[in-house]
Amino acid sequence: LGSALAYFTTGDNIENIFNSGKYGAQIVENFESPDNWEPGTTTAKQITVKNTGTINMAVRATYTERWVNEKGNEISLTDEDGNSASIINFNDGWEKSSDGYFYYGAHENLTKLKPNETSTSFINGVTFNSNIKAKLNKIVSSDGQTIIYESTGTGYDGAKYYLTIKIETIQYDYASYIW
Repeated sequence: LGSALAYFTTGDNIENIFNSGKYGAQIVENFESPDNWEPGTTTAKQITVKNTGTINMAVRATYTERWVNEKGNEISLTDEDGNSASIINFNDGWEKSSDGYFYYGAHENLTKLKPNETSTSFINGVTFNSNIKAKLNKIVSSDGQTIIYESTGTGYDGAKYYLTIKIETIQYDYASYIW
């Protein structure tokens, strides 16, 4: 006695292709460094973010600033009277949060930057405070007829101001988890 076992079978491979979205941001700055920045003068500066990808994004920014005098030493951001030497002119649409960042929208309610959209500018410019005074040495000639005022090189006159802005973007759906 014997038995035979026979059966039919078939198989197939099904290929599925998943195309991911593209994440891309372009940060655009419009700024021309002044050669002779004077107290009371505002220098225009715009920084925007464009979503060049296909995924919604959230945006935040932070900044640092410093002054370096003519002698190469870092000096205070405020003078002895408490005046801020530089005044950053922030733009509407960005809100400062308790974590020190400025969010496009509000930290609790971020503005969604959709594909091909551009944010408003983070700042509009920076003003050199008109209340800042030069630090000068008074030199009187031996005959008392001539008085010369000369920079000490230790104040804001002849100094350089450095503003460093850091822009961060993240996929919008994850911003509330990460930020």
